[in-house]
Amino acid sequence: MYRAWADTGLLCALARRPVLLDKILDLYGASLVVTQAVAAEIRRLSGTSEAQRTPQTRLLCSGADTVVRYLNDGRIAECPLPTGSDTFDTFDKLDQVLRKLRGIDAAAAERAGRTTDAVASAHKHAGETHSIVCAARIVELGGKTVLLTNDGGAITVAESYGIPCKDLGQLLAELGCEADPVDAADLFNSFNEVTRTFATVPAYRQPTAASAFRCLKHGDTCRLCG
Repeated sequence: MYRAWADTGLLCALARRPVLLDKILDLYGASLVVTQAVAAEIRRLSGTSEAQRTPQTRLLCSGADTVVRYLNDGRIAECPLPTGSDTFDTFDKLDQVLRKLRGIDAAAAERAGRTTDAVASAHKHAGETHSIVCAARIVELGGKTVLLTNDGGAITVAESYGIPCKDLGQLLAELGCEADPVDAADLFNSFNEVTRTFATVPAYRQPTAASAFRCLKHGDTCRLCG
């Protein structure tokens, strides 16, 4: 079965526009899932009291509140880590992926003249690590999967395991290719609004105009919808 693994930031950003989240879920159906680690991250954010929500985290936590309702209603399923096999050691793969993600963090910190906290880095990447490992197992078994994330480091690591990735811009662009398409300008404006304070897409992947969300079907092909 096809699996689209959504990460915390992307889902919480998308949840700021529940109508668009509903449309994405209508499009992906039961194939859009989260790992138990991502679900735990989202529940933890939602559990942050109002007094503890800062101007920097308020929108993220508000998005998490919405996603938790979808999790509780079963509209977004929570999946466990894959069982291991002779050719796939789940815990070894978790360690490999986390090391790669932490290495990207460390390199970025060094360029910026900052230090990194290994424990904080591991905690920060728990959801992404589990999602990449789940997707990697599907790739190894010859199945179809995709990682839904805005995180540049997670995209780099996932692609090193042959895992296709989509960021929020690419995901929203699919709504412009439906039989009843969402207006491209509305999608572009929504993308800019929900990624302004968190879940920022890497600069090289950011759409720069509404045309990025408009179906480009020529004959039977479109670079967005195939």
